[in-house]
Amino acid sequence: MDLVLAWFSERAVTPAELAAARARFETAVADVVPESFVRHDAGGDDWGVTILHLGNRGSYRWPLITTDGPITAVSLGIPVGADLTGGPAALAGALLGGADVHRDVVPPFGLIAMDGGQRFAVQQDWIGMCRLFTGSANGITAFCTRPSALAAFLSEDVRPDVDGWASYAICSHFGGEMSPFKGVQLLRPGQRVTGRRRSGGGWELTDETRYCVDDVVQSGLAAQGRPLDESLEAAAQALTDTASSLHRLYDGPVQLGLSGGKDSRLLAASVVASGWLPKFSTHDDIAAEGEAATELMRLLRDRRGLKPEHRLFKAGVPAQVLTVGLRERTARLQRRYDYQYPSTYTTRPAVGVQLPGRVAAPHFSGVGGELATGYWYPKRADTRAPEQIALSRLAWGMNGNMIDKTAMAREVERLSGLLDRAKGFGLSGLPLIDYLYLVERVRRWYSSAYFMGVVTPYVAPGFVAATFAMAPQDKQDWLLHRRLIARLVPEWAGLPFVNVPSGSTAARLWEGDGVVAVTDMLETAQGPIARLFDHAVVEKNLTAAVRDGSGNEHLLRQFTCLAVASQELEPETVRPAVTATYARVMAPPAPATAAGSTRTVPRRKLARLRRTRLWRALRRRMPRR
Repeated sequence: MDLVLAWFSERAVTPAELAAARARFETAVADVVPESFVRHDAGGDDWGVTILHLGNRGSYRWPLITTDGPITAVSLGIPVGADLTGGPAALAGALLGGADVHRDVVPPFGLIAMDGGQRFAVQQDWIGMCRLFTGSANGITAFCTRPSALAAFLSEDVRPDVDGWASYAICSHFGGEMSPFKGVQLLRPGQRVTGRRRSGGGWELTDETRYCVDDVVQSGLAAQGRPLDESLEAAAQALTDTASSLHRLYDGPVQLGLSGGKDSRLLAASVVASGWLPKFSTHDDIAAEGEAATELMRLLRDRRGLKPEHRLFKAGVPAQVLTVGLRERTARLQRRYDYQYPSTYTTRPAVGVQLPGRVAAPHFSGVGGELATGYWYPKRADTRAPEQIALSRLAWGMNGNMIDKTAMAREVERLSGLLDRAKGFGLSGLPLIDYLYLVERVRRWYSSAYFMGVVTPYVAPGFVAATFAMAPQDKQDWLLHRRLIARLVPEWAGLPFVNVPSGSTAARLWEGDGVVAVTDMLETAQGPIARLFDHAVVEKNLTAAVRDGSGNEHLLRQFTCLAVASQELEPETVRPAVTATYARVMAPPAPATAAGSTRTVPRRKLARLRRTRLWRALRRRMPRR
């Protein structure tokens, strides 16, 4: 994970202005940059580039920075799937010449190309996954891989974007181009910004959208109605091409996370069938996942004579997670990933604040296969429109009782605009659900965006297009996965998938000091970010979690992330803790008894009774307290 800042001004910036901006930037990144990072600086009084990165790139064959004559290429990630002929400088030259060099790339990947300090081009990948942010102030347009550092460089008045945080609260990620900070946006899908330096100084910039996610989806839409085998062949080819491209970019063994599910199995089958034998790993917090993966390895050994390396491990062992308190785990996670990481990782072992001090080997990730399985499709008859289903899936069950109603309305309006755009180019029915999953969940929630070398073959443009060519029923029947696995590694076809994992041994949010931390935050975090959640609803769910584990853990994780961010970004709104909330949450429940009896009614039976018409009729007759 490298740190890059590039800026271009329409005028000459005074030495005092530039010194102040640089000082703010340095302060913003000081605690996250390891001493082992190498620094590169270039520029003048109307432009500049600063790069902080690992000096040792290990066995990667694609450097972060390449200069060939006047051409300099700065690669954000590795261009899996792209035309690698001529190396980084050739790719940068093609971009400066107007080519769509990102058309075949497997996201995330971004490219900054410079021509002797006179021209530049910045290219986002086609889905907009590369974490390259932009903003403008006082005639300066800047690009940076960390939104907080970009906001600090542009202004001394750094403020959180409450609309962005509302999106995170509802969808679990910053939606669209939004970021945690006002005035800072992620580059949109396919966005290209080019600049030319005027003879007297200062830059003229142009902004356009090139080949992007909508073009990929429309190419699949155009193939609808064609034989299913054509889609399967296109998908298989995309997976094989991705593996081959990575092999040209890295000289060494590759990691592959193998679960008991269908996505990682198909990915593993495509890699094995191409002649590779990656290092497999499986987290077995859910026993069935480890058992299925172990059986797949046995079949490779017994049927093919292969000797796969397979590591079983636990990702969320309570003893490893709970050694660091909930608030500290969350604060570290937010600092390292600049507040953008999914809240699900708050119940994983704590990370360090600093960016990784060494490069990791490439890792094949099985995320994205959901596009071929109707992952968000209704499991039974559903009378709601696909648009409504898509919105409810993305919101993870959040509703107006949990979230500020105005914020919810704004987010629904934003997401509805995305669906209207898709309908505008001909998408309809259940594929609208896939579209929202792609442009929101894949683009902004997947953690692969934050690591160099994490390759997501299911986000190869050829694979994505193939999924939009498929009929919804074929997706629901998992035909792509079943048929390709049977073709690539037939030995694996008969082993059932682990579809509904249960019995996890991973830590829960309220374990350890979780109850103390959340009740403390309910009292202290009172800023606009934290108040996006109804504190009473959060307390109710925490109480249920303490009593019988039935509380909404996702809601509690989301609140935790927003509360910690509020305390960090809105310090003036923090109030003192009074411990009253903790006392209420931990108080034993009052015994529920039936009228005229001293016998306690079991909680489950009482819950069922409260859902009946008889109960509601009785409640209407009862006097109000």
